[in-house]
Amino acid sequence: MMKQCIRNSVVIIVSLFFTINAIAKPVGKVLDLSGDVDITSASGKRIIPDEGTILEDTDKIRTGRKSFVSVLLNDGSKLFIKEISVLYVQDIRLKDADQPTKIQMITGKIRAIAAKTMKGTSMIVYTPTAIAGVRGTDFGIIATQFETRVVVFKGEVEVANRDTNILKSYILHDREETSVTYQQPPEEPVMVPDYMLPRWFDSYVIDEKRNIIIKIKQEEGLIDQLLRKKDF
Repeated sequence: MMKQCIRNSVVIIVSLFFTINAIAKPVGKVLDLSGDVDITSASGKRIIPDEGTILEDTDKIRTGRKSFVSVLLNDGSKLFIKEISVLYVQDIRLKDADQPTKIQMITGKIRAIAAKTMKGTSMIVYTPTAIAGVRGTDFGIIATQFETRVVVFKGEVEVANRDTNILKSYILHDREETSVTYQQPPEEPVMVPDYMLPRWFDSYVIDEKRNIIIKIKQEEGLIDQLLRKKDF
């Protein structure tokens, strides 16, 4: 009886393993990477990717400190996944009738250039606190468990709280930024100065212990440096 139970358990586990792998679908491939990057499949297998590694919709992509990986999705979109990030890519949109490409972002920093080839919303990014719908847009997201920041480099992004009971949302345009915190509507968008836009990601640091996003006051730091050079 015991042997039969063990045999049945093994059969179930093996069946689940092959079912998971049969369901998994390719969503893109790795273009470039540097530093501490790994991919974990639904079965728990962890690999260190190379250029050209195929990604599936059940894969968890993770980057460590001072690391990054760029990905070309099968819908033509590009993802630039920066340091200390964890995310999944799901539901690739290959034709107009398909659901939008879906990205589940757990934490970290990404820059995404969404494909422009199809009508309507081409990509939706989910974070622990926010949801962002985009079409043919170049945008950036920084996310933790309790806060999300979104900026638009070019195009439009509609941003709302992930809690569907919070109805307020904003549509961001070129150079606009907003923040969405836990159980709060998005903040009113603000304009990012031209000189700050290329350094937007460097303007924020993720505090991993407290799961918050800290803004670096670069302007004040520059003034302090100039003042120190003067001999009073």
